[in-house]
Amino acid sequence: MTGVRSFHLPVLEVRHETADAVSVLLGTTPEAEGHFDYRAGQFLTVAVPSEETGLAARCYSLSSSPAEDGPMTITVKRTVDGYASNWIAEHLAAGDTLQVLPPSGIFTPADLDADLLLFAGGSGVTPIISIARTALARGTGRIVVLYANRDESSVIFAPEWAALAAAHPDRLQVVHWLESVQGLPSQDQLRAFAAERTSYDAFCCGPAPFMKSVSLALRSLDFPRARRHQEKFVSLGGNPFA
Repeated sequence: MTGVRSFHLPVLEVRHETADAVSVLLGTTPEAEGHFDYRAGQFLTVAVPSEETGLAARCYSLSSSPAEDGPMTITVKRTVDGYASNWIAEHLAAGDTLQVLPPSGIFTPADLDADLLLFAGGSGVTPIISIARTALARGTGRIVVLYANRDESSVIFAPEWAALAAAHPDRLQVVHWLESVQGLPSQDQLRAFAAERTSYDAFCCGPAPFMKSVSLALRSLDFPRARRHQEKFVSLGGNPFA
């Protein structure tokens, strides 16, 4: 037993962000009140029905911001062999319920007034946009985002990023890096991008090779360990709902 109570939350909407990414907007219930206060960068653990094991547990970062009105939202990108992500994209619909554990995770800014250097690759943008939204709403620092994707059609939250940048021109800079145009970002290119921002707090989430390149780039700049943060997507061992 995990000792942590799970809740069945209503699905308000399943919104298609790109051809292979969906956002799941969740409501609440009287029983869940007070259990789902969250910090930017945290994730939810959800239970997906499985004929083989009864359920499959997966962790998905929250893309919504605790500083904004609106439903709690997770964003899920389908992967070729991803049972849970494909089930969510193909079967989950408004009016359904989703079994979830309360928010968890430590990929969160300690100081929302700090200057932030945010690196996102693909679906790793999910906690990154939550951090950016929250810091813009509650903090005072500057925010620089490098968001890497395969091509323009793969960019999750493209309209949202554009709107945020337009609303906060003095505080937010968003740089889109497209593999189809620029190739994969190299360690040297990432180092050059970060070189003038070594006083910022850095957060990175994305595919393992991307995160390794970012980590090596920051370390080569003597970025203090306390200001380098990474969020890794890993498969759960065991059933946290048991």
